[in-house]
Amino acid sequence: MLQALSIRNVILIDDLHIDFAEGLCVLTGETGAGKSILLDALGFALGDRAEARLLKSGTTKAAVTATFLLSPLHALWQQLEDQGIAYAPGEIIFRRILDANGKSKCFINDQMVSQTLMRRLGQDLVEIHGQFDQLFHPKSQLIALDTYEKIEKKSVQEAFKRLQEAKKILQTFEENLNKSFERQVFLRFAIEEIEKIKPQAGEEDRLEAERSLIAHRAKIAEALLNADQNLATIVSGLSQTHKALDRVKDLLPEKINPLLEGSDRAIVEVQEVLEGMNSLRTEVEGTPRTLETLENRLYALSSLTRKYQTENLVSCLIEFKNEFTTLEQGENHLESLKAAVTAAKNEYIERARTLSEKRKQVALKLQEAVAMEFPPLKLEHAKFRIHFEDLIEDAWGVSGMDRVEFYIQTNPGTPEGSLSAIASGGELSRLMLALKVVLVKSGAVPTLIFDEIESGTGGAVAAAIGERLKTLAQNIQILAITHSPQIASYGNQHLVVVKTVKNEATATHVIALQSEEKHEEIARMLAGEEITAEARAAAKRLIEGSDEYEQNSSQKII
Repeated sequence: MLQALSIRNVILIDDLHIDFAEGLCVLTGETGAGKSILLDALGFALGDRAEARLLKSGTTKAAVTATFLLSPLHALWQQLEDQGIAYAPGEIIFRRILDANGKSKCFINDQMVSQTLMRRLGQDLVEIHGQFDQLFHPKSQLIALDTYEKIEKKSVQEAFKRLQEAKKILQTFEENLNKSFERQVFLRFAIEEIEKIKPQAGEEDRLEAERSLIAHRAKIAEALLNADQNLATIVSGLSQTHKALDRVKDLLPEKINPLLEGSDRAIVEVQEVLEGMNSLRTEVEGTPRTLETLENRLYALSSLTRKYQTENLVSCLIEFKNEFTTLEQGENHLESLKAAVTAAKNEYIERARTLSEKRKQVALKLQEAVAMEFPPLKLEHAKFRIHFEDLIEDAWGVSGMDRVEFYIQTNPGTPEGSLSAIASGGELSRLMLALKVVLVKSGAVPTLIFDEIESGTGGAVAAAIGERLKTLAQNIQILAITHSPQIASYGNQHLVVVKTVKNEATATHVIALQSEEKHEEIARMLAGEEITAEARAAAKRLIEGSDEYEQNSSQKII
């Protein structure tokens, strides 16, 4: 749930802190008092697009902090862990700062994050609904249906991915096939050109080493000769040393023998060096290739390496040959790719139809559940139906082949039609609320915000909406911005938004009302600026009625 919201220097707000309670929290106030500013500020804190208009005139920095309390089992904790964001169990803090240039910084638990991540995580915490919400859109209606019983779509998603991949491979191959003649001419020439010089694996590295050897042949030979003479002297000296020690070894064996062993090792190691130098001298003196010949070979190899943009001519030759063979066999391969697309398409259709059948079963349950919510919302004669039709192939996707649309008949004898064509604003508000009451058991976000859900209604209908909001708030936190005294009377917490003018400066404030203040605010909502005794009596009756409903209501959604 949303525990607290702190706002600083946002539009008309100087410095504001709001503590929110569980259950149903209502926000009331005169039109223009600044209720929408609170929604803008909360949306900003949860990753909505930063707008310079949010910054209060005359200030250089705005900041909004939203603090949430979450169940230890909420999926958001795992997402924080996956992102490497530190957290303490129970509480998560979203904070965002806006500067005068319209740039913002986003923080979750004081760790800087991207706006994209903040927005994605924020969508799991708060859902905000306006009067018409998204109920007009069939895509949103499909999501609502799938959410109701958490319909599994993974197999369809995987099948669609395979279909797309098969189509892409086929398309690429067909494009290449159309260009195959020119490509085959190029490949044939390239293969002949590379094969002509017969490159070998690692040849350029070996030639570079050989070039260095040839270029410095005389210098290396002279150094080897001098080294050989010096080592010969050393070997002679070591041999004389060994003979001298050998003559006296019996006189002091425990001392002399280790010296003899060391002398032997030294002789062996020096002889190994001599052998290595002799081998190198033979190699230097016996190199048959001239520097010019070697340079020509290196040039031929490097020219083709650059020409065909490769680091390995041998591998390049193999790839060219494989591609040439494939293009020669293009027609046969084309048919196999078409068959692969057909197989992937058939698999997708099969899985999508299975998904569609599951959806139709769930749709019947959802229709029944929503219909049960209609009478309490004064929609006794309304009928709700979920209409299915197949999408055209170009519209297939990871969600299957279904186009789902919610249909409503509001009164007997009137035609059935889509929500956008049939339902009025007030009916839409109640339909949305009915859906939310039903869908909340499927894992709704912890906090739902309704912005003037009573629009287009009044009196008994508004009271019915208040009752359903109260029911919904038994399981999740509900924030309702409202002008309806009937809805306001059901609030567990009542906040009033006021606008004041002081020293020619306008500011928005939020006041948490106590019991008597709540009575007075609801009376104001009933009567207007001049609160009468009748308005106060009516407010009392509304509050008593809502209290009685709360006491008598034992309905639990989850």
